Formats: sequence, C-alpha cells, structure tokens
Amino acid sequence: MGALTNCNPKNVFKYFEEICSIPHGSGNTDAIAAYLVKFADDHGFKSYRDAANNVVIWKPASAGYENADTIILQGHHDMVCEKDEGLEFNFETDPIVPVVDGDWIRTNGTTLGGDNGIAVAMILAILDDDTLAHPPIEAFITADEEAGLIGAFAFDCSKLTGHKFINLDSEYEGVLMCSCAGGVNAHSTIPVEREAVTGTVIDVKIAGLCSGHSGVEIDKGRANSNVLVGRILNALSAIDYNIVAMEGGTRETAIAAVASLKIAVEAAKATEAKALIEAAAAVFKKEYATTEPNMAIDVVVGAAETVKALTLKCSKLVANVILALPDSVQEMSIDMPGLVQTSSNFGILKLNENELYISNTVRSSMTTQKEWIVSQINAIVTLAGGKCETQGNYPGWAYNPNSVVKDTILACWEKLTGNKATVEAVHAGIECGLFADSIPNLDCVSIGPTMADVHTPREHLSIASTERTYELLKMVLAESK
Repeated sequence: MGALTNCNPKNVFKYFEEICSIPHGSGNTDAIAAYLVKFADDHGFKSYRDAANNVVIWKPASAGYENADTIILQGHHDMVCEKDEGLEFNFETDPIVPVVDGDWIRTNGTTLGGDNGIAVAMILAILDDDTLAHPPIEAFITADEEAGLIGAFAFDCSKLTGHKFINLDSEYEGVLMCSCAGGVNAHSTIPVEREAVTGTVIDVKIAGLCSGHSGVEIDKGRANSNVLVGRILNALSAIDYNIVAMEGGTRETAIAAVASLKIAVEAAKATEAKALIEAAAAVFKKEYATTEPNMAIDVVVGAAETVKALTLKCSKLVANVILALPDSVQEMSIDMPGLVQTSSNFGILKLNENELYISNTVRSSMTTQKEWIVSQINAIVTLAGGKCETQGNYPGWAYNPNSVVKDTILACWEKLTGNKATVEAVHAGIECGLFADSIPNLDCVSIGPTMADVHTPREHLSIASTERTYELLKMVLAESK
C-alpha cells in the first residue's frame, strides 16, 4: 500500500505516487517520458513524443462537446533535485518517497517534485476518467522546464491545435496567474591564476539558509550564501589572503542555501582573519534574524601548509567580482503594488582549477530591464577579463483582460467555493510566456494547488488544496462547451 493511498482524489494521488517512483530530475527525463507514452498507449490515446522528451496526449471530446474549442492542459514532468546536506540519496536512481503529514505531503530530506508532478498527475487523472464532460483535450507535458524551459523552447507548437490553455504550474490555490516575467540565465567564466602558497588554511562553511524559488521567494528577504561569501571576503580586505577553494549554490533558479570558502593567510594573521569572519557572521545573523533563524557560519582554522591557491591579485579580483554582482530585487512594479518587477539571483558560484564559474538568473516583466541587468553582469565579468553568455532567454506574458478561460475559471471557483478568486501576475518565469509568444491568439491562465518551499528539501503540497483544484479543473472543462 502506498503512502498516498488514502489521499483524495485517489486517482490523482495514485498517479502522483507513480510519478514519484520514477527518477525525473531535469536532464533525466527519458523514463518519465516513456511512462507517459505508455499511459497513452494503454488507454488507446494518440500521443507524440519529441526528441526533447516533450509529450502530447490527445483525448477526444465527450458526447455533446465535439464542437467545443479544444483545451490544452499543460504542465512539466521534470523536477528540481535538492536534498539535505549529508543525506544519502541518488536522484538518478532513487525514487522520491512522499510522506503524509496532516494536510501536507512532504519528504524526509529531498524535494518532493510537487512542482510540477502534481500537474501531471491531475492531467493523467482527467484523461483516465471516462465519466467527465469535456471538450477535446490536448495534454501537453514539457521536459526540463526547471533547467530554463528547455523542452518548451524545443517544442514545435504547430503540433497543437487548441487556443485555450490551462497551465497547472501555479502554487497558490484561488489565485489565477495571468501574466509572468521573462527571464534569462547568465553563465560567466573568469580565468584565474594559481600559485603555491604557504600559510594557515581557514575553512568557512555557510549552511542552514532557507533558500527558495528565485522568482517566488526573491522578495522574502532571505539570505543568499554566495552573496555572503562575497561579503566575508570584503570583510577581510584589510589583510592579505589567497583563495584556495570556493563553492556555493546548486541551481540558477534557487536562492543559494549553502556555500564553502577556503583561504590561506600568513600564520601571524590567522587569528585576526578568524575574528573578522566571525564578526561578519554576527552581522549577517543580526540582519537576517527574522528570515534566517537557522543560519550557521562555521569557521575552522587549520594548520600551516603549502597549497595551490589563487594569487593575491587574482584573489582580490575574484572577491570584487562576487561583491559587485547584482542580487535579489532590483525594481518593484509601480503599476502592480507588491509585484517584483526585476530581480537577479546569484545562483551558482564555483571556483575551478583555472576559472571562476558564476551563474545568475535574471527576471523581469520588462524586457529592457532584464537586458539592463544582464548588461551589468556582463560589464563586471568583462572588466575582470572573463566572458558572459546567456541561455534560455524567454519572453514575458502580457495580461489579457478579455480572456474567456480566465472568466470561466473565476466563475467556477466562486460556484465551487463561494469565494472570489484573485487575478495576479507572477515574477517567476513560467512556460505560458513562451507559448503565448509562439501560439497566435492563445488564451492562457495558470492555476494550481497550494504548495510551498518548492526547489528545497522542505517542499510540501496541500492535499485538500489539490482536491479542490482538481474539482475546479473538472468543472471548468464541463463549462467549456
């Protein structure tokens, strides 16, 4: 018996548990794509799978809905793979193990994959239910969304015939997302020089940070471990040091939660260096006392040794680059109070043998501001003798005040719950933006059940909210005659 057997809707959670059992991290989606094609074959549905592992499944209309407009139900089948530090878990081979905790489904130390496995599960449950009233359905499930909308970029949208589009990648029940920011990933490399250095080695480890989705949680005041590394190096500017090793963050789209730094200093300066780092740590803990109560910064002074480290000049250069890079909220929207307009997330920091690698995710609902922040990053990297390349540049999605899909969902939500849903824009980049740019006259809305702390090992999904969202989806299909 599965952990989710008693969760309702049973068919939705049956499929979600099956999805959890299949490793499906970004870049590892062959098995989940094959599972979806087999589902289609087993149910007698026509399907299409492209080279990027995007899958489309077609279900004919129920009786009386043959002339209704086709509705596209869309989600993505890849997940972010994050785990607690020290946990033995292989995302390439091990199944996700969901745990029921009251109304929440979570795991013991890994991301759950509710983003966006629950969308796929709801879509499969819709396709599997022959009792439903519905128009023709195109179930469109994309690959590698979390790696920069890679599947969506690769997909040939001429394969789709529908123009009414319901994306199920939202994370707030009762909130219709009808506009989103565009985004781009900036990957930078800067050449570094090393030399043999003899000195006392100091190890610094930053952990315990909340992290979170760099679009959804970027305005929550959470600390970024890569930014803290830059501030620690800046705190050491009064003394000479050589950077030996440095690493932080794991994904462009997640606020960096952990980082490590190793430096070498003259033995006579080791005590002073340790004191400066600890003083900086005390400042950080005070600044982030509310948002980062579990912040931990450990400083260990080792023995004197000879190590291969960055030259003194190169160490200072690298420190200045890290300190200068833009991070967090850059501009707030004037037109929609409370909405982040432009942001940058310093997601990955890694010092390799011969180069420093940096990755930033830049988002904005204004293309010109997105380009401005990328230009800033490029200018900083270029001044340091490096190069910056962009990947996964996707457009924003403009609000459509005349959306039939939006109005149908709003009416159904009020009928279902007695409450009025809200219409919002999201700072996160979602695939709707790309499809709205590729499919003429697309009428698109994004909905989904409540989940939180996505992209982190604390990710959790509401069971009751999933049930209401699924009932809403069925009602919207029935009303779309």
